[in-house]
This record gives sequence, C-alpha cells and structure tokens, in this order.
Amino acid sequence: MISHYREAVAFAPLHTERLVLRPFTEADAEDFATRRSDPETAMYQAWRVPYSVDKALALIRESAAHDGPVPGGWYQLDVERRADGRTVGDVAVYLHEHGHTAEVGYTLHPWARRKGYATEATAALIDYLVDTAGVHRIEAATHPDNSRSILVLERLGFLAEGVKREAYWVEDEVSDDAIFGLLAREWRARRNAMRL
Repeated sequence: MISHYREAVAFAPLHTERLVLRPFTEADAEDFATRRSDPETAMYQAWRVPYSVDKALALIRESAAHDGPVPGGWYQLDVERRADGRTVGDVAVYLHEHGHTAEVGYTLHPWARRKGYATEATAALIDYLVDTAGVHRIEAATHPDNSRSILVLERLGFLAEGVKREAYWVEDEVSDDAIFGLLAREWRARRNAMRL
C-alpha cells in the first residue's frame, strides 16, 4: 500500500483566532519545565515532578532536530496567545511508522485551563495533520479519570474506542488507558458542518 503521508517540510507556525502554535525554542525550556512540574498537570501524565529545565532542554532539542513531525517521534509545539505572546501550554504529535496515524496530546498551565485553549490548539493541529500531513487517523489516550481531557476530545469529535486495562506505565506504577480515535473524513465532515 502506498503511504499518503507527505514528507515533513519546514513547519510554519499555525495561527488560530487567539493562538499561535510554533516549534519550541530553547528559550521555552524554563516555562515548559515549570508547567510540567505542577503536580496537578502531571497527575495523568508520563513524567514525574519536579521536571527539570535540563529535561525540558533535552526534549526541546530532540524535537528541534526535525523541521516538523516525522514518523517515529514526538514533535512538540509551544502554544502562545496572540494578544500578548504569553505561553498557555503546548501540544504534541506522534506520527506512527508509516504516517497514516498520529497521536496528539496537550498540556496547559493551570491558569490557562477552562478557556477553550486546548480545544482551539488541538483543532489547529488536527487541521495540519489532515490537510498538510495527509494523516488518515488521529488518536489520543488518557487516564479514564481525566474528565477534562476527555471533554476536550469529545468536543473535537473523537470517539471513545475502549479502555486498555493496566496498560500505561509511569516508572513502577500502572494505570488503565482510555483510547479515543478520529478519522480524517470525520474531521472534514465535522469542520464543514461547523462552517454552514
């Protein structure tokens, strides 16, 4: 089967009504480490607190080694408000081996939650994945108790596809993993219906 994934080109920032999604720079490391060091933010995530600036720099450098998302690795984007340039959080995408499937994730500062930023930023990322990268399926996974994250996914049109029992490990702790999926054709139909 021929891949529909288009090779990554230099990633141009994505603009929404209120936000800009852009590749991380090393100047973002301290803010990123602060966000990931918040216990509430880290509660359902794959990292432990505190999250060091050195770890943040390593992740940023790894992501910056690519011009955009490439199969087999995570690509992180800073999300900042257009009004004042302040970072509200980040979104990330992992392209699976053949580029047909992508996994998305998002993390916001506590002060930036419940303002629709995660939904707005992730929608822009999905637009990019479907329209520019040619991705067929977008996935997301979260702890079954992470109701706020699940609400974001539902707003975007993701469907709950099941729960993998005791499948998600963070060091020596295991939890269930709720799986959500969205097909490119479903996203296009939803987007077109919203424009009517």
